[in-house]
Amino acid sequence: MSRLTTLCRIGAAVVAIVLPVFAKAETQRTLSSTAIGTPEIRVAEGTDTPTSMPGNIARNTMTDNVLANVVESLVALRADLSIGPMLADSWDISSDARTYTFHLRHGVVFHDGSPFTSSAVKWSFDFLMRPENGFMCRGNYDGHRGAKVVGVRTPDAYTVVFELDRANELFLKDMVDTHCQLAILSPSSVDSSGHWLRPVATGPYIFADWRRGQYILLKRFAQYRPRGEPPSGLAGAKVAYDDARFVVIPDEAAQKVAVVAGQVDMMSVSGDGLVGSDPRWRVIVGPSADPVELLMQSQDPTLADARVRRAIALALDLPAIVNAVTDGRAHYSPSLVPETSGVFGPGDRVGFSQNIGEAKRLLAEAGYHGQTLKIETNHRFPFMFSLAVYVQSLLRKAGISTELDVVDWGKQVADFRAGHFQIMSFAYSARTDPAMMFSDILGDKAKSPMAQWNNPEALKLLQSLRGVTDASERGQTFEQLHKMMIADVPMIVLYDTPDLRIVSNRLEGVTSWPMRRTRVFNVVKH
Repeated sequence: MSRLTTLCRIGAAVVAIVLPVFAKAETQRTLSSTAIGTPEIRVAEGTDTPTSMPGNIARNTMTDNVLANVVESLVALRADLSIGPMLADSWDISSDARTYTFHLRHGVVFHDGSPFTSSAVKWSFDFLMRPENGFMCRGNYDGHRGAKVVGVRTPDAYTVVFELDRANELFLKDMVDTHCQLAILSPSSVDSSGHWLRPVATGPYIFADWRRGQYILLKRFAQYRPRGEPPSGLAGAKVAYDDARFVVIPDEAAQKVAVVAGQVDMMSVSGDGLVGSDPRWRVIVGPSADPVELLMQSQDPTLADARVRRAIALALDLPAIVNAVTDGRAHYSPSLVPETSGVFGPGDRVGFSQNIGEAKRLLAEAGYHGQTLKIETNHRFPFMFSLAVYVQSLLRKAGISTELDVVDWGKQVADFRAGHFQIMSFAYSARTDPAMMFSDILGDKAKSPMAQWNNPEALKLLQSLRGVTDASERGQTFEQLHKMMIADVPMIVLYDTPDLRIVSNRLEGVTSWPMRRTRVFNVVKH
């Protein structure tokens, strides 16, 4: 009996167990609503959200997925990771890049029916910046990690002015951070004492009902006015055609059972968790901006020699490894600049080509005598484990001795943060701008153990981008940084993790995008 047939046969039996939201009365209500022509898009999520506040320190992936359909900011992130308009139709930047003047849309209303004006923008910023409210990205606006906002002025109802203490080229990118965008909220989001209630925002969906541990229900916002630009990422036109329910199903196998049984319509899935083809569903595949790497600890006595690190890179057939690890759903991409980014250039395609002869020559020149290197990995993320296995096999053929150090994910994260590893199979989460990614990996290892690349000249080059907003100039600088990183080999970047979703064929309009947030707007259920 095939795995798929087994899933189909057991589906009806286990759905009631794995979907507490669909108790008998709830199931009957939902099926009845579907029968009268008001279908509901159902999305499986592995965990419940701990909070309904955008950007709260307690947030998780479900928080971000749900609120991507509920809240909006002045600007929005397009599919190519550039900035587009949203609640602001346009904006002006002063010649010294310290003053941003946003010209707001007219006719927008909040979910409570109140009008969207500049006063709501200022109220939202002030609320999020109060330390007691737990906004995790305060540092992006108080000068600790990003811009320092020294004033927010509202000259009139449809103009907002943000004043910075100095130019910051990432100010708009920080506004659209998918973990903690600068959400514009109605004051009715809090009670009379200022305590958080629920997100009352301007997006195409209303945060309607939250049954903890079971589901979050989003209702279509009838007064939503889509923008006129084509949809792209979280920017452009957004239309809510059907209500949406994010259902908590902790186990991925149980989520697949629910898809097979027709109880949910969409789920994100790991590369090794796909189900077979069937007329009832399809797999949506697209690139993300989450790079997968092989980290190499340059402070290790053996790996401190760049010739050994380069030999490791040259010993590997990187395109074949990527093809094997991803089952052909991704390809070798050696740069920290994602291919989907508008600043990705030809120089970012230059990587390593396998050359075992040169690898052996470099090892001999460096005085390598067979010392065993440990490759740290884990079983929680199968692609990381598979990557480590393939790497070990190919390094052996080049005369490089390695052993796998398989640990639990928590220990691996701790080792990463402390710099306690030799080689590590790892992956970074996406950043909205390559400068943020390079900033994360560049630094003095003695001061910041999480820094992977200790190169003062590269850091100086990155810092030269401060205040630079021209995309062409930024792209050229990122290509230079990539060239320097290929020369130093602090890590080997392999590919961007594929964005994989199993989607019911009753849904039309589901697409992938690099930041991997679940978007139910512009999706129709038949």
